[in-house]
Amino acid sequence: MAKPSGRSPKLANCKPEDVWQALKKIGGVKDKEGTRHDKVEHIATGHCSEIPRHSPINRALLKDFVEDYLVGKCGLREEQVYEHLRC
Repeated sequence: MAKPSGRSPKLANCKPEDVWQALKKIGGVKDKEGTRHDKVEHIATGHCSEIPRHSPINRALLKDFVEDYLVGKCGLREEQVYEHLRC
């Protein structure tokens, strides 16, 4: 599980597999493979984003993915995402 440090969890050493496992548990997304990134599409809203395939994922990039895409555009709760994100 993402380790808390203050209000927001510490996102260190997260791998693409960790993010995909969390997204599968939350549900409502489908994936498409790309050459360097995997594309994530939210089924209900149709909004898309990308997850890099390199490991570990940059902490700032992952935080932006969670806050801007999953919470901002897809309407998920931040607690819901961090509950399932284990890294």
